[in-house]
Formats: sequence, structure tokens, C-alpha cells
Amino acid sequence: RAQCEKTSRPLPRNERWRPNLLSSSNMKSSAAALFLLLAMAEAFRSPPSLSSRAGDSRHTITSRVVELRAATLEAPPTEVAAEDPQADGEEEEFVWTKNWYPLVPVEILDLAKPHKFRLFGTDVVVWNDGPLDNGGGTFQPKKDRPKNAKKSEGTWRVFVDSCPHRRVPLSEGRIEDDGSLLCSYHGWRFDGDGKAVAVPQVDSNELELIKSNPKSDCGSYPVTIVDGLMYVWPETGSDARIESALADVPVNDRFDQADAVKDGSVWKGPWSYRELPYGHDYFLENVVDPAHVPISHHNVVGSRYGDQTLNLKTGKPLDKTGFSIVSPGDAANAGGSSTTFKAPSQVLIEAKFGDGAKQWLELYTSPSRPGFCNHVGRMVIQKDASGGMPQLLRAFTAPLPKWLNHLLAPSFLNQDALFLHGQERSLTFGEEYVTSRPQTGKKAGDSYASAVMPCSADRGVMMFRSWMAKYGKGFIPFQGDKTMPPVDNNVVFDVWNSHTKHCKYCLGALRNIGRIRAMSFLASALVASLRPRILGVLGSTAAAAGLAGVGLVMTKLIGLFYKFEFSHADNH
Repeated sequence: RAQCEKTSRPLPRNERWRPNLLSSSNMKSSAAALFLLLAMAEAFRSPPSLSSRAGDSRHTITSRVVELRAATLEAPPTEVAAEDPQADGEEEEFVWTKNWYPLVPVEILDLAKPHKFRLFGTDVVVWNDGPLDNGGGTFQPKKDRPKNAKKSEGTWRVFVDSCPHRRVPLSEGRIEDDGSLLCSYHGWRFDGDGKAVAVPQVDSNELELIKSNPKSDCGSYPVTIVDGLMYVWPETGSDARIESALADVPVNDRFDQADAVKDGSVWKGPWSYRELPYGHDYFLENVVDPAHVPISHHNVVGSRYGDQTLNLKTGKPLDKTGFSIVSPGDAANAGGSSTTFKAPSQVLIEAKFGDGAKQWLELYTSPSRPGFCNHVGRMVIQKDASGGMPQLLRAFTAPLPKWLNHLLAPSFLNQDALFLHGQERSLTFGEEYVTSRPQTGKKAGDSYASAVMPCSADRGVMMFRSWMAKYGKGFIPFQGDKTMPPVDNNVVFDVWNSHTKHCKYCLGALRNIGRIRAMSFLASALVASLRPRILGVLGSTAAAAGLAGVGLVMTKLIGLFYKFEFSHADNH
């Protein structure tokens, strides 16, 4: 459908339930930025069996060959194919753009400004249509606003980031006091439904003609907010409103959301957001792969020098809606764990603890553009039967400011981002396995299993790639330029463009830290030059050095809002 087709925002049934947990002043953020997948690393670990210790080499080699042959895109692992009740039957076709996709947690967004994101290769503008309160909701200069007037929270909107007038980006515009979105090129203004409401250069008769022309409407996407997370339906038009209202939003359905709010039996960590420098499918491949966690995330989650044995089995068989893999409970992992892929955007990793306590990692992604994806995630903990938090999980609920939680996230995310960024580009540039566009001139070995060398520990990876081939048609239908960007580690380490510039918490912290740095250096200079007689030479020198040291620490901290580098060679 045309990206600027007329639409209005639907009211999906899911929006009727929207507990407002993330808007509170609760600063209990999770320390999970450093420990985010601890449960995955530990839960999937199991001791080697006695038979493997005995070293039955013939059995081992034979079983590995069988699994390697089965682990292809054309034929998923043999037991998966055998368990799939729909393997030979017909089922409804999967369409990428007829699903809800998580885009960004709304709590990090500034209500007063438009924000640019990307979805399926299309630039979109996210904005809030709330007017100023206290009688300030008119189109007026800032100086004419009533005293103490503040922007009210209206409805979040997502448009194609293109003004119908001359196709310039609306994300470079502004939100006016009356709640309209203004294009800063010629001053055209639009309401929340994408309709033109003002064109300053024309008279009322011409304005009515412009309004009556469907070309003057912005392309508006259906939007819903569930538990503080914005979901977008990536199609415009009246059909999209109807279809989105009938579709389920991917949420954590493992507990009763309403009861959890009432009785406090579930702790929900803060949402995190980042545009990661690798594709939607590579993110999903990575989070259904527990084998990489203690290796890639050495010293953050697990150790590369520990026991890496995995005992993975198929849980939910592969079908259009996804699949799951499980690690049965044993002496080392009494509760067991599971990883569930809910197509096309959610992975739930569940670890069980004693007396009914559970931990979930809610991991979401949406296709941003070729070589990038929008990632949103958080940790959720269900307390035990007595209402207590398991000792092992209490560290995750440590009170951290949200900006610090966000600042720590790259220390985990950048560890495997280097690999996925390079892997996707290597396979794409070599035409070995391409998912950012329909593959042309296919070679004999163009499947994922032919391009790589899978083993039995890659069960989740190969099941996901089987899903991509069978249901996802082997590629993501990006719009516009489908060119894969080159390998660039500066992009991998870039925090400013991937997160900071979107986040009001991090931008606020950055301003405050900048002030502290300036005051520290100023105070250092004043102490050194004006206080020797009072403090003495040694005292003033020490005080000046200390204040300068504070300024240097602030400088280092400021740098982390822009770039976070990581080297595995230095991670001993």
C-alpha cells in the first residue's frame, strides 16, 4: 500500500488494558544491564551425561553427523519435522507487515519533540499530540504561553516521516502548543490523524481544497501502547486499522498482568532501547542461542573457562507462530528453563526457581533497516509463594537511576554485537546467505546451513533459520534502499545515535554531568589561584587536584554517552 494512504488510529482491544507501571517515580531499576542474561547462561547449563564421559566415540560421531545433516533450512532437525503437525498440511500464509512490532518504550521519549525512527526501511516520526494545559493549548510563540503551562500527555502517533507538501522530514519539525505537528519548512500543520489543519500561505478557500485532497494527509500507522511499550502496525490505510484491531499484541502471557499489578507478585524491570547494528533476524538468532552466552559475555555473564555442556530439547514444535527449546531440570539446574520464539518479534526466556519463583527475560525486536534492528527488552521476576524475592534475584532489583542503567547496557550488548555485525555483512557480501532482500542468482549452497557449519548446540539457531525459510520466505521485506552497509566497528560502539539522542533520561543526565564537570574545573582553578594563603600550598594543591580529578571523571563519563568500546582480547 502507498505509504501516505489515508488512515486514522484504531483502538485495538489490547489497548483497553494498559497498566501504567513505568510512569511512576519508582527508581528501582534493575542492575540487569550487567547481568541481563544470567538466567539464560545458568539455566541452560547441565552436567555432561555419564555416557559422554565414557567417551563412546562411535555413537557421538554418528549422532552429530545425523544432526548436522538434519539442521538445514530445507529440513529442520529430524525430531522437529516429525513433531510438526502442520509440516505437510496447509496453513495460513505469514505476512511480515501484518503484525504488531515493538518500537520504543514511551517513557524515554520527550513529549514535546518529534522523534525519528525506522521500521522496515521506512523513516517514521513518533510524536505526542497532547496540547499545553492551563489554557495554553493554542498556536502561539513560547513567550505568549501562560505561566506554568505544561504539555499534557495526549496520544502517541506514528507517521511516515515525510511532509505531503514537499516531502521533507517531519521529524525535523516541532510540536506546537495546540498539539499539532508543524513542518518547519513551510509551516504546514497536521493533527493526530494526519490531516492538514493549517497552511499559512493560502486563504481559507484554498485551504479547504488542500484538506479535501487525500494527498495532503500524512501516512499514519496504527499504534498501541501496552505496559509502557509502543507497538506499531507497519501498514497504513483503513484496512490496516481493521486488521490491527483484530490482531494480538505480543506480550508476556505467562502470568496474569492485572493480578500482578494488584497484589505486587511480579517485579518488572525498566525497559531498555537501542538500535542495534545488525538485522532483526540476527538478533533473534542470537537470543535463541544459549551456547554463546558464557563465551561472548565472559566476566559479565558466566565464564568462557567453565563447563559449556548443553542439554537442549525441542519444546513447542516449529510452526508459523514460532517454537521453543527447553533445558530439563537436573542437579545443577533444578528448575529447568525454556526459550520461546513468538513470531515475528518476541523471545521469552524463562528460568524457574524454588517455590514458584520465576524469571523472564522479555526480548523484542523490529526490523529497522538493512543491517539494523530496534531492540527493546527488560527483566521480569515473579516472586515465590510467600511473596518473597529469591536471594539470587535480589541483585537484579537494585535501585539504579534509569540513565545509569542505560549507560551500563553497552557493556553487555557490545560484547556480541561485534560478531553479529560482522557475521551478517560477511554472509551478505559473499552472497552466501542474504535476508535483507530477495536473493537473486541463487547458488547451489545458498541456505544458512550451507553457509555456516552448525552443530548440535545450535538447535535454537537452526530452528529459527528453518522458520525464516519456511514462513518468512527467507528475507525481510524492507522498503527503499536494501543495500547492506559495510562493516564499521565505530557504528557498533556508537551509543549516541543508537540510544542517547532518543532518551530523555540520558540527555538530562548528560546535561547535569556537563555542569558538574564545568564547576569542578572552575573550582579547581579558583582554589589553586585564590586559596594558597588559607589552605597553604600543599592544601590548595591537593584540593585543586581533587576537583580537577572530579572533572576528569565526569569527562570520561560523558564519553560513554557517545561511544562505548570493547575488546575481547582485553577481557581476560
